[in-house]
Amino acid sequence: MEEANRLQLSGTVINIHGPRHAPSGVPHFRFQLEHRSRQVEAGVPREVKCRIEVEARGQALVAQAARLSQGDRVLVSGFLSRRSFKDQSESQLVFHVQTLTGLAADGSEQH
Repeated sequence: MEEANRLQLSGTVINIHGPRHAPSGVPHFRFQLEHRSRQVEAGVPREVKCRIEVEARGQALVAQAARLSQGDRVLVSGFLSRRSFKDQSESQLVFHVQTLTGLAADGSEQH
């Protein structure tokens, strides 16, 4: 059985790092996503805010991500991984996006 590692998060695009190519030649695009929401935890409402590094890989996703601007609202889904496997002590997570959807200001999907 494959272990579960799926995440879906909406937020605002910040700190775009632009397109690059991995040593293997695969194109990738990085940006930070800032998420803010109100969630209920243990029956108590709480404000939630987080920032996470997002990475899109592959021609189609990079082309889509390259059209993003700071302040755009998006919905992304994908999986989490460590930033680097070279440094075994590193614990920083990167959100590897598999789908990317633009959102209107009201949170609805843009087409």
